Amino acid sequence: MNRILFSHREASVRRRASILLFMCCWGTMTVCAQSDNGGASYARTASSVVSKYKKQIQQSGKRAITLPSDSADVAMSPYLYTLMGPGIYFSSAMKDGFSVNYQLPWEREARSMEQGTRNEERMISTANRALMSAYVSRPSAFRYHDSQVTSEDIVVSTSATEAKKEDLTEIYNKVDEIKDVTDVVDNVEVDLQIQKPNFWSTSGKFGLQFTQNYFSENWYKGGNNNVTLLSSLLLEANYNDQKRLTWENKLDLRLGFVTATSDSVHRYLTNNDKIDLFSKLGVKAAKSWFYTFSVEGKSQFLPGYRSNDRRAYSKFLAPLDAYASLGMDFKPSLKNGNTFSLALLPFSYKMRYIGDEEETIHSSYNMRDKDFQQDFGSRIELNSKITLAKNFIWRCRFYSFTSYEYVEAEWENVFTFQFNKYISSEINTLWRFDDNRDMKYFDDTLGYFQFKEYFTLGLSYNF
Repeated sequence: MNRILFSHREASVRRRASILLFMCCWGTMTVCAQSDNGGASYARTASSVVSKYKKQIQQSGKRAITLPSDSADVAMSPYLYTLMGPGIYFSSAMKDGFSVNYQLPWEREARSMEQGTRNEERMISTANRALMSAYVSRPSAFRYHDSQVTSEDIVVSTSATEAKKEDLTEIYNKVDEIKDVTDVVDNVEVDLQIQKPNFWSTSGKFGLQFTQNYFSENWYKGGNNNVTLLSSLLLEANYNDQKRLTWENKLDLRLGFVTATSDSVHRYLTNNDKIDLFSKLGVKAAKSWFYTFSVEGKSQFLPGYRSNDRRAYSKFLAPLDAYASLGMDFKPSLKNGNTFSLALLPFSYKMRYIGDEEETIHSSYNMRDKDFQQDFGSRIELNSKITLAKNFIWRCRFYSFTSYEYVEAEWENVFTFQFNKYISSEINTLWRFDDNRDMKYFDDTLGYFQFKEYFTLGLSYNF
């Protein structure tokens, strides 16, 4: 392949030609700048073209270049590149110099209305006239033709997507490894602070709801005076390294009381009592699937009584239910902070412990004469959080355990409307099925299904 080489004599001729070209085109460029209807100088016009040219090159190398109205940069217009090279005959300049291009007045007016066309053609024509003047006055300064240049493979550009990493291996091997920053910056004091990414996310919600009813003794419809108090605390700590590992932790605590004058045995009863500790570890298997291992423990704070009955039907750690499960978890990525998790756990272990001698507790859970019971089976867990509208959130929790002899399942839906930072309203519905209970819990209408619902309005705080 032929290469264009310049000798010392040719380099001298090139320098003289460049000086001559500059002198020849100066006058034409000055006329161009003075004839601009907007009054903008040539430098401003050229810099505007270059500024626009750079931006469009970054976006797409195939877009047409149009002139902007102004620019803060000062650079040479790419349309004048023919004046910056060595002594070359450009066929476009000679064609423009020997051609006759006459336009009628209305054609010129329509042509000038095209954005950027008038100024572009003016600069190209200015460069061509400067070249023609140099061709005539100093033909010996031009030794080559543009066809010779275009036929040479001088520069071969390769896009970043086509470049191979192997091509950079040799360069990488030549770069010395920097083991100490002072090797580069010498004795300059450098304060480096390395911050590790925090993959933990924590949240909490505290709620306190209070209701009160009072009826006079002669109230025409009758009624019972009562006071209701419900407190709740939800704590969450989740780990996600955005690659393979997730770890979800949740503590759900609820405690509520209600008073009723119709109860001659108790001054108040618990209407909501819950301790629920949940933890789930996941290792990514596919796009939205994780190998998962989950554990959960459930109990209550205070003894549970029925109206006008002194016998307790539940106490702290009586019963205590614990689960350990292994399986797969489907967790797709959702937008707007929504979450969804469906765990299929074919290998599950359940342990129930009653740490009290109260006979009614043992009999109600079908565990007469024993404090400990364990079962193996399968389990399904579903947890989701969906934002239905602004400040309106739906939380859904479902689990089902079967030992292939009995089924225990719960389905809870919580709808929360946050009025402001401190006031919220909540509707809670809970369906429960458990056919491993005493027959006295069997209902003629619902069977082993049980249902609870409550509505609250009060204080809440998210942190």
